Amino acid sequence: MTVQRDDDDVVARLRAGAPDYPEAGPDAGRTLAAARRALRRGRGRRALGGVVAVVAAVAGLTVAGPIELPGGGVFVMPGRHDVDALPNQGDPPLYPRQRLLHDVADLERQVLPAAEDLKLTLYIDDAGAGGLPACRVFTWSHGAFLDRDSGCVNPDDPGLPFDTDSEAAFTRVSDAIEHSGVHVYRIEKGAWGPGTSFHLRDSSPRWNWYYSYVPGTPADAPEAVRQETTLGTRLQVHVSGDWWFTVEPDD
Repeated sequence: MTVQRDDDDVVARLRAGAPDYPEAGPDAGRTLAAARRALRRGRGRRALGGVVAVVAAVAGLTVAGPIELPGGGVFVMPGRHDVDALPNQGDPPLYPRQRLLHDVADLERQVLPAAEDLKLTLYIDDAGAGGLPACRVFTWSHGAFLDRDSGCVNPDDPGLPFDTDSEAAFTRVSDAIEHSGVHVYRIEKGAWGPGTSFHLRDSSPRWNWYYSYVPGTPADAPEAVRQETTLGTRLQVHVSGDWWFTVEPDD
């Protein structure tokens, strides 16, 4: 995942109401994200041919319900809606507005208080795939902690092994995410623009989706901001209050 630069008008306006956020997150988080992205792309290429054949067979044998596909992803029959499926409306794809509203309400009620209370700046809960270990990164008021397995980070990445307090704090955030029902696997403060971003777990090789909580969002903020990048269209949608939803190309 690439750290985004605040080079459009809306981000400048938002930053004016939320100053002093850092420009980038810890090295450990970027290392883990890059490794997982490379793995996902390789797995996607290997599975592409098989997935096409499976979808064709499934479409001829069933007419209802979402189906998990080999190599990642979900197939939903035409006319069906699965609340856990990836966004599939519009270009770039978005969730329906009612779901956006529900998600930000749940994040604000369940997850944001824990993140703010712990002074969280980075949380990553990577479940692992393709034989790689599950990896966690956690930076909070007590310091930076991460799983030191060689499959998670480089030897020179900063961060200590998890201690008792950090294990408990990490579990607190994980439990809050689970109770919210929003499939967040990564939380960062300041690295993806102003405010705190809540990244959605997905198996898409093309898109990234995340919510952002940006205190001080102006009352006259635009409903949406579309930006053309070298990778494709980046779309920011103002959900409500201080909450935004962003979909952008995965690099």
